[in-house]
Amino acid sequence: MNGDYPSTDFEIVDEGGVRKVLHLPTGILLETGRLRADPIAVSSAYTLLYDDDVARSGEIVQAALRHLRVWLMRNYGARPVRAQT
Repeated sequence: MNGDYPSTDFEIVDEGGVRKVLHLPTGILLETGRLRADPIAVSSAYTLLYDDDVARSGEIVQAALRHLRVWLMRNYGARPVRAQT
């Protein structure tokens, strides 16, 4: 990744079956479903809500998914997770 995205740039909320990651500087909101089999797994399926003029949105999405994985491991357990569908 070209940029460094600190965790303070992201706000993460776990709302039952939906997890939301908001990138505060750009307003990009990533929503992904919770996988029932594993509370710390991150689904590879997600929805994005953002303004079309955001530069490097793909880079921000990858950072958001990485921060979500770290956040889940801190809150639900310390074992590594893989992306699942």
